[in-house]
Amino acid sequence: MRSLAFLLTLALAGCVQPRAVVETEPPQPSLAPRYPFWDEVPAPGPDAAVVRPPPSGWRLEAPAESQPLLGDASVQNLSVSRHGHSVEVQFVLFDSRSYELKVLDQPEDWSGGGKIAECMRKAGAIAGVNGGFFTPQFTPMGLMITSGQKTGAWQSNKLLTGAVVVHHTPQLLWNAEVRDASHANDLLQAGPRLVDAGRAVSNLDRHKHATRTFIATDGAQRWLFGLARNVSLGELADILATPGLMPDFPVHRALNLDGGRSSALYYRTADGREHTDPGWSTVRNYLGIVPR
Repeated sequence: MRSLAFLLTLALAGCVQPRAVVETEPPQPSLAPRYPFWDEVPAPGPDAAVVRPPPSGWRLEAPAESQPLLGDASVQNLSVSRHGHSVEVQFVLFDSRSYELKVLDQPEDWSGGGKIAECMRKAGAIAGVNGGFFTPQFTPMGLMITSGQKTGAWQSNKLLTGAVVVHHTPQLLWNAEVRDASHANDLLQAGPRLVDAGRAVSNLDRHKHATRTFIATDGAQRWLFGLARNVSLGELADILATPGLMPDFPVHRALNLDGGRSSALYYRTADGREHTDPGWSTVRNYLGIVPR
């Protein structure tokens, strides 16, 4: 009898379901920050802190030398140094409201490095520099658009990380920002990136020294392109990002164009004289500026 009562007690206990314990977790905060609207951001006061990048060590050896070109453009020459290493930089300053930036095709594969002057004259350009990379078959590496004519195909890799894109005005865009290039008047893929948001891009090579050509913008209408001698990619990025080295020109973005023996620069001064610093080898394309 006791055994039967014990079994009944166990059976009844098994029929009673314990109340489930529900643990309530606090709501997780959103991972995406809420960005304020433009009218919610107060204007900086006179005592607002200015965040500057750390000093790069590069300094001017002498004041920059400037020479006026046709219109309001100018060519600048400066020498900078760090730890006994000197770099000569020559570049053309221009305003995109006064000049059109054009990609100029040069399809003659044995024309020589001095072809730049002829191409600039033909386009009516007052200044120019050699453009992007090309393959052993003398085709553009990546996409090139000249006056609406497309050559090559878009590529995205560790070398071609940005592009000069011209609709009505020029833009310096990174690969992820180039949504549609079908309506561009001119476009040239190049790389690597040198300066982004005013800061030198990290992890660039600092051992291989060569002559290099580049293009940069202040993020608005002011632009420059030019060449630097005996410099690595990392050093060139540091130079362009160092406040005060480029005369009255805070570099917002900069992109490497080409380098080595093909580096060339052309400009025509206000009095009509031509100056050419030709490369030693033929290139496929140039960048030039034409007065509007």
